[in-house]
Amino acid sequence: MATSKGKVLMLPMGLGIGGAETHVISLSKSLRSLGWNILVASSGGERVKELTEFGIPHFDAPLNSRLPTDMLKAYKIISRIVDTHDIDIIHAHARIPIWISEKVASKKGIPLVATYHGQFKAGFPWMFFTKPGDKTIAVSAAVKQYIVEKFKFHPDSIVVIPNGIDVALFHPVSQDEKCKACSLLNIPPHRGPIISYVSRIEGDLAEAAVTAQEAVFRLFHDYPNVMLLIAGDGPKLSSVRSKADEINAKCQKEVVRPLGFVLDTPTLYAASDIVLGMSRVALESMASGKPVVIFGPNGTFGPISEDIIDSLEERNYICIDAPFPSTPDVLSAFIEDLLSNPEKMDSVSRLGRQVVLERHSDESVAKSTEQVYCELIDCK
Repeated sequence: MATSKGKVLMLPMGLGIGGAETHVISLSKSLRSLGWNILVASSGGERVKELTEFGIPHFDAPLNSRLPTDMLKAYKIISRIVDTHDIDIIHAHARIPIWISEKVASKKGIPLVATYHGQFKAGFPWMFFTKPGDKTIAVSAAVKQYIVEKFKFHPDSIVVIPNGIDVALFHPVSQDEKCKACSLLNIPPHRGPIISYVSRIEGDLAEAAVTAQEAVFRLFHDYPNVMLLIAGDGPKLSSVRSKADEINAKCQKEVVRPLGFVLDTPTLYAASDIVLGMSRVALESMASGKPVVIFGPNGTFGPISEDIIDSLEERNYICIDAPFPSTPDVLSAFIEDLLSNPEKMDSVSRLGRQVVLERHSDESVAKSTEQVYCELIDCK
C-alpha cells in the first residue's frame, strides 16, 4: 500500500466457518480498502485464502487453545508481529485472543480494541479471562447489556457496531442466475422449493439441523420435489448425515443433502428459495434477497417482518427469548406459510435487502470501526 492510516493486527480465534470468522474477513477487507494496513493472526482454517488473495498477510498462532503452552506460544508470536511490523492497534475477537493480546498491548504500549460477538460463559473463573480492552465493541445491544451485567464493563466504553455484509457479493439474483447456481450445486432442474440451513454442526446447532430435516420431511407430502441443503461442518456432521440418510430412505429420493463446509455461500443462497438460520447467515441471506426464517436451537422468530426487525437487531438476529419453540411443527408451519404465499415471500425478501443496505453494509461497519480506532490513535 502506498499510504496507510495505520497498522492493525486482527486476532480472531480461527478462520473456519462461522459468523465471527466471516466478520473478521469482511472487516479486514473493508478497512484495507479505506487505507488501513491489516495483518491477521489466528489458528488458521479454510478461509485464510480469502485474506491472502486480497493481499492481507496471515500468521499462524494457536489462538483457539486454552492450553498454557499454546497461550504462551501465541503471546510470543503476537509480540513478534507487533515488533516486526510496528503495529499501531491490536483488534482482538473472542475471549482467548483478547486475554492474550491484552498482555501484549500493555507491554508494548499500544491500544487494544476488543470485539465481543456473543454471550460467553460468565461467573467463576471466566470473569478473570474476560477483558474490555481500551475500547470494547459489541455486535448488538443485547451483547453490550450482557457484558455490562456479567463482567461489569463500563457501558460508556462500549460501542455497538453490528456485523457488516458485502452487499455487492451478497445480492439478489435473476431466475437465470438461480438456475445456474442450482446447476453448480448439482440440483436437478425439476427440484424445488430449495431450502437451506447454514450453521456450524456442533452442540445444539447440530440438533437444530436435525429439527430442520424433520420440518422439511413434514413438507414432503405436499411438496414432493422439496430439497433441504445443510451447509456446515463440525464434530456432529456424521449424526446429521445419518438423519439425512434416514429421511431420504423413507422418501425414496434425496430430500436432504448435507453439503459439509461450503465456502461459496453466495451460490448457495442464490440457489435457495428460503433460508433458515441466525446471525450472519440471516444477514447474508437478507442481503441476497432471500426470505429468511430466523431459527436456531433456542427458539424461532419466524420470517423477518417490520414488527420484529428492531428486536432482531438488538439480538444480532440470534434466537434469544424467541416467541416460538424450535420444533419441527413450528418450523414447517412457517415454511409452509411462505411457500403458500408468494406475495409474502417477495415482501420478506425486499424487506431483508432494505434492512441490510440501511444498517449492515460492510463499508458503513468499517467506517464505524475506523472511528473507534481514531479515538485511540492519531489517524494518519
